Amino acid sequence: MDSKQIADSKKSLILSVFTHPACSGCGAAVEMGWELAQDLQGIVLKTVKLENQEGLEKAQQCGIKTIPTMIIYKGEEECERMIGLPEKKKLEESLKLYLD
Repeated sequence: MDSKQIADSKKSLILSVFTHPACSGCGAAVEMGWELAQDLQGIVLKTVKLENQEGLEKAQQCGIKTIPTMIIYKGEEECERMIGLPEKKKLEESLKLYLD
């Protein structure tokens, strides 16, 4: 996500999910993020695919070493990072914590 996208979403939480097609847990992570974005208002889901140069560069900028990784942003600030596939309830609790 670039700075313009973050600036456009200042009133929303952004859930970035770093994925790769060869990752067995990544599909479940994206699905979980999508479901919660539908259930909770004010959440924008962004997927960062590490199968292309843009995604690889973004992952490097964010220090991603393991996938799936989920990062919750509020504006430009990183609020929380979850490495691996979290339990849905844990992710939901974290998202609710940062919603206004």
